[in-house]
Amino acid sequence: MIMSMEDKVEILAIDVPVVTPNTSCEEVYHLFQEDQDLLAVTVLEDGQPIGLAHRTDLTLALADRFGYSLYARKPISTLITEAPLIVDASNSIDFLSNMLAYDATHALQKGFIICRGSEYVGVGTAISLLQASIERTRRRAEELQKAKTIAIQANKSKSAFLANMNHELRTPLNAIIGFTEMIQKEAYGPIPQKEYREYVDIVNSSGNHLLNVINAILDMSKIEAGKMEMREQECDIFDLVGQISRMMTSAAGKKNITLDLDLPDDLPDLCCDPTMIRQVLLNLISNAIKFSPEDTTVSLTTRMTDCGNLCISVRDQGVGISKENIKAVLKPFFQVDGDLNRSQEGTGLGLSIVKAYLELHQARLDIESELGQGTNITVTFPSGRVVCTEEACCGLEAAALAE
Repeated sequence: MIMSMEDKVEILAIDVPVVTPNTSCEEVYHLFQEDQDLLAVTVLEDGQPIGLAHRTDLTLALADRFGYSLYARKPISTLITEAPLIVDASNSIDFLSNMLAYDATHALQKGFIICRGSEYVGVGTAISLLQASIERTRRRAEELQKAKTIAIQANKSKSAFLANMNHELRTPLNAIIGFTEMIQKEAYGPIPQKEYREYVDIVNSSGNHLLNVINAILDMSKIEAGKMEMREQECDIFDLVGQISRMMTSAAGKKNITLDLDLPDDLPDLCCDPTMIRQVLLNLISNAIKFSPEDTTVSLTTRMTDCGNLCISVRDQGVGISKENIKAVLKPFFQVDGDLNRSQEGTGLGLSIVKAYLELHQARLDIESELGQGTNITVTFPSGRVVCTEEACCGLEAAALAE
């Protein structure tokens, strides 16, 4: 890191009077008398610092009984602090602060000499260090404020861009998807060449994929901006899972994957935003199918805990996730490396959106996984969101008694 001059010890140097070792104590005392703010005087011999003469030490020595008569005519070398701390001017203030705090605490009281190589520069004190620290804190606060202002402006620009992209990209994409679907259905006549049908299918699937990517990015931007609104209502989880199962049947069938649903008939309703929870379960099941090999099983189970929480688990027999990546997969745009993983399309936003939607519902997301052993993801909704009907509550009480 390149240091600015303001970050170096050199700025702490105070220009104080310089005397020789033979200067009398009386002369040095007069220097202190002439400048009430002067705390120390540097003693140089042949241009090299050999010590510091301190106001307090000299005053106490001269004020002692017979002190003036003993020391007034003697050279100042008899009362100086020998072997003072000498710091190179090119060192950083942080380096000096650490040294003073742990290795040379005495220099905070006595001061220290600053040199540039062999050249004497001046004297540093605890006061000059404090003043420099205050100034650096002020400058850093200004820099942080500037960075915050820039970040706010960048966020506004991003929001404006995303709002524009919402219209400029979604509108033509919807047109592409709509017209290709009409061609697929041969609404105005049959398609003579089978190659054209294949091309239309590719255009349609590519358009849908791109639209899903755009929707995911826009949803994530709303979540990060805190503008995602919930429309809560009582939702029948049994029916919702049934809808999702039907939606994912085709994707599972392409890989000969079995969807195994375990749903009690007396499952209580959930107070939630059904659109968000539908997207949560779609993302979880879609990921389970995507990262599972052919001829395996993806299972979805629901259960009620003793404390009234509703748990929904999605388990697959796929590639799994390493322990070090379990937390990382919840971060936006993160994608696990691996042959099967990298061959799949996606933005890396699926689980991060799931996590954000669940946090809005005060729900918890737990991931249990091991490489090559599949993944089990459990969503736990708090009891406060469970709408317990009389029939469901009786079932829960009976189950609790049976245990």
